Amino acid sequence: MRALPLKAQEQPQRGGGPEIEDGRGHGECHAPSLPAPPSEAPPAPPPLLDRRARHARFRYPPRVRALENRLTWSKSRGETFDTCHRKYWWTYYGAWGGWASDAPEEARQAYMLKNLHSRWTWVGDVVHRTIAAVFTRLRDRRPSGQLDLDPDAVVDPEAEVEEVTRLMRREFRGSKEGRYRADPKRITGLVEHEYATPVADAEWKEMNRRAVEGVRGFLASKTFAELSTSDPATWFPFEQLDSFDFEGTSVWAALDFGRRTPDGAEVYDWKTGEERAEENTLQLLCYAMFVESKTGIPAERVRGRLVYVNTGTVHEVVPTESSLAGARRRMRDSIADMRRRLEIGGPPEPSKLAFPMTDDLAKCETCPFRRLCAR
Repeated sequence: MRALPLKAQEQPQRGGGPEIEDGRGHGECHAPSLPAPPSEAPPAPPPLLDRRARHARFRYPPRVRALENRLTWSKSRGETFDTCHRKYWWTYYGAWGGWASDAPEEARQAYMLKNLHSRWTWVGDVVHRTIAAVFTRLRDRRPSGQLDLDPDAVVDPEAEVEEVTRLMRREFRGSKEGRYRADPKRITGLVEHEYATPVADAEWKEMNRRAVEGVRGFLASKTFAELSTSDPATWFPFEQLDSFDFEGTSVWAALDFGRRTPDGAEVYDWKTGEERAEENTLQLLCYAMFVESKTGIPAERVRGRLVYVNTGTVHEVVPTESSLAGARRRMRDSIADMRRRLEIGGPPEPSKLAFPMTDDLAKCETCPFRRLCAR
């Protein structure tokens, strides 16, 4: 499935040029037409998850047109703003245009830093990419309406977890060698390597264990058994960023997984961290609004499920008129706070002085922008 083109106001994509909010793809919210499955058994999982560049050197593309950096919103953007106003500025304004060959050095540095993972977010990213690749193969090997394909013929759990380890080894080596500096959007970089932060080998092995156990646990779960045998015609595009309008502001969302049901729809959010259902409820309510905007299914009929892949816990979120009103209020307040800071900063570009650094120095210890803030 091909994504619809974005307007010029959106943010730059991986590898330079305009990108969208969180560096993922985007697309319509309907199931694509699917090819017929081949007759032979599938080979071992292909290395679809490897994000290494195909070429040894990468040249940042020149600017081809002026882009407008408009205020948009997402749950992650709101969390960044709440964590530290200066981090927010570096992420969405200081790094703007940093993908271009003629960008100022500070913008290029900020652009590189904003794309780094911590070792913890790296685990989540690897798990998400692996699950998305599995569902992609299932979707592509079963035509719409065909329900008798055995998922075991497509998915070998042990082959999947072996690929996770191979992937993490490749990305770890590439990050340690600093390859991400040539192409920060496509090549995984770890903030621990950029700052030469001492991390024990046992800690890195623990990151791999968490990713492996997360994928293994998910593939053995009732959730996967149910979804993998469902009709792909009911599936929404997954891991593809798109937006909907909220009172004049674009709000970004990317479903980990979603599908139509006889009663409405379901949306899923895979989690690799601690079980914090209350903190993640807003995300699922945003997903419900997103699905309503794309399909017409009322948000109250879009059930959300937080799936904690390492523990098997599933927390259900059933939107209500009251909870949706509360979510809209939080979104509205967050957008208003961001807009006030922009007004303080003034045109043509918002000044970082209008976005002060946090007083909590503990937050700076793991922030990728601490070098630019001289902290």
